[in-house]
Amino acid sequence: MSTEKKRNANMELLRIISMLMVTVLHALGKSDLLVSFSGSVGVNGTVAWIFEALSIGAVNIFMLISGYFLVNSEFKIQKLIDIICQVLFYSVGSFLVFLIFGLVKPADITIYNLLNYFLPIHMEVYWFITAYVVLYILSPILSKGIKAVSQKTLGIVIICMLIYECGFKSILPFRLTSDTKGYTFLWYVVMFLVGAYFRLYGVPLIDSCLKGWILYCGGAVCVFAETLVISKIYGATGKLATIINLSTEYNNVFVALLAIGIFAAFVHMEPMNEKAGKIIRIVSPLALGVYLFQENLMLRFEWQKWFGLPDSIDDNPALFVLRLLGAVLSMFVIGILVDAVRKLLFKAITILFKKLKKLIGGNSVPEDEIDEEGEEEEAEEKINRRNVDRNNADGGNDE
Repeated sequence: MSTEKKRNANMELLRIISMLMVTVLHALGKSDLLVSFSGSVGVNGTVAWIFEALSIGAVNIFMLISGYFLVNSEFKIQKLIDIICQVLFYSVGSFLVFLIFGLVKPADITIYNLLNYFLPIHMEVYWFITAYVVLYILSPILSKGIKAVSQKTLGIVIICMLIYECGFKSILPFRLTSDTKGYTFLWYVVMFLVGAYFRLYGVPLIDSCLKGWILYCGGAVCVFAETLVISKIYGATGKLATIINLSTEYNNVFVALLAIGIFAAFVHMEPMNEKAGKIIRIVSPLALGVYLFQENLMLRFEWQKWFGLPDSIDDNPALFVLRLLGAVLSMFVIGILVDAVRKLLFKAITILFKKLKKLIGGNSVPEDEIDEEGEEEEAEEKINRRNVDRNNADGGNDE
């Protein structure tokens, strides 16, 4: 196994860690565990904010990874279709399951609800997926453009975009009209560019694993400290209300820096051993399913209650941490298992579709000539080659 492939396994591990971070964010935010520092917080409230600061860079990390890989990858329509089908499996699937078991009453179904279930990308049910799908569609254009300009020009563009998106908002004591808090396609393009720059040129200021970890930890400390300061000022004066959540917005400068820091740490990390890499590569493709499972409309505000998280703020601190981590790990494992079943189901449907297509089409192609990913180009090419050989043979006999 090549060094580059092992290094990719490191990035896949980071993808898994990022999904765990996303689960932490959903566990804390949707259980109302992030108590404002403007009042009494307590030990558990402080612990919750520490976890929030350590995890808030998750979405940015995903986009950095996307830029890192996609800048040198070819656009594949099949991958786009796979993502859309995966999203529909969770949105439509959860709706049908809840409908069958009577948890959704037909009388409560509206056209708007149906649009959310059957057109989740357009309705931004999974806002991250909506942004990612658009980004992936445009990725070949972005990649070509990135490679068409010089390193210096790309660096200047990234700096300008960082200043525009997170520079001014991070230092001004009021909300800017253009600030979308990092919940837009534009911010993900910025992170995509940063990830691509790392892949093509590297960043001398963060050229080691240690420097990356220092930046990540420093950014997390700054997120926590800024949250504390802004909340205290708001509690004492009533001011800064419009930026009370500034520190935990995706395009905050400290959130961007901590994401870049941990990303750089994994870029420069020593390649993991082959056995560990193999396991990581099996689990990593299922990580998106964890997000889609826990964030579908039927469960996004419910699964936290399974573990008693909304009522855990007054627990013993040790019990609070164990409950939080137990909930996060449990939802991650459940999500992985559900998506593994989904993947097997999709694979079975693909095989069945191929067999039906061969029966209808009449062309017999040995099964071992079609790879398990479902790409049929090689098989079609072999059929065409056989036809050409037959025609040449017939022509030779005529002569």
